[in-house]
Amino acid sequence: MRLKQYLLTCIAALMLLGPVALAGCAGPQAEAVPYHGHALYNFHLGRKYQAEGRYEMARDRFLQAMATAEDQEMRTRLAREIEAADKLIELER
Repeated sequence: MRLKQYLLTCIAALMLLGPVALAGCAGPQAEAVPYHGHALYNFHLGRKYQAEGRYEMARDRFLQAMATAEDQEMRTRLAREIEAADKLIELER
């Protein structure tokens, strides 16, 4: 009998406090960025490869990012990165 009363009390408490307790569980809010997700991912990988000295792979990733870029600002930035990667590749040869 006590177990039944305890369980009913717990269920009632969860029903009353549940929405309040779970209000903060929505997680962090994501901000929208004006760039395509694949373009950002490939841009990030290109910069990573560039920092590692893998310039041809970086150039390839920048070209892939350029193909999915929707914003003119991103295309301009990628064009500069491709140009820089080309110069670094030439310096290595």
